[in-house]
Amino acid sequence: MPPSKRPFFARYTTSLWVRFLRFNLLSNKKLQDDLDRLDLTAPQFYVLATIGYAGGMPFSNIGEKMMVTVSNLTGIVDRLEEKGLVTRVRDSRDRRVVRVMLTDKGAKLYKSTIPLFEKSISEVFSPLGKPQQKELASLLRKLIRVSLTH
Repeated sequence: MPPSKRPFFARYTTSLWVRFLRFNLLSNKKLQDDLDRLDLTAPQFYVLATIGYAGGMPFSNIGEKMMVTVSNLTGIVDRLEEKGLVTRVRDSRDRRVVRVMLTDKGAKLYKSTIPLFEKSISEVFSPLGKPQQKELASLLRKLIRVSLTH
């Protein structure tokens, strides 16, 4: 078989994973291009959105939700704090717990950024009709659920 006709990988699942990875990289690039205009990185936006949605959270809970280590999260929160978007507050009942809260400036940015984010994501998935989007969501939930049990 000529080299151009042979599959790149022997298993279809490997090719599927590569396609999924490529889509992830391309969609993240589009999102980052949109976030660059707001002077935010994707991780900074995710922290901002997580805190904004929850109304503030303990540091460790943010790390769990984002699946990042506390050491990685520290740098992200430091930069958001330098921009005046978040503040750290010690819990009044347990001084070991540090909550990360949006400042007024951070809350305004969160509220104005979410519609832009949703528009950007909508464009990424626009080639798929609503039924295909629902099917993809169902398949991804299944893969996540199975991955968490293994």
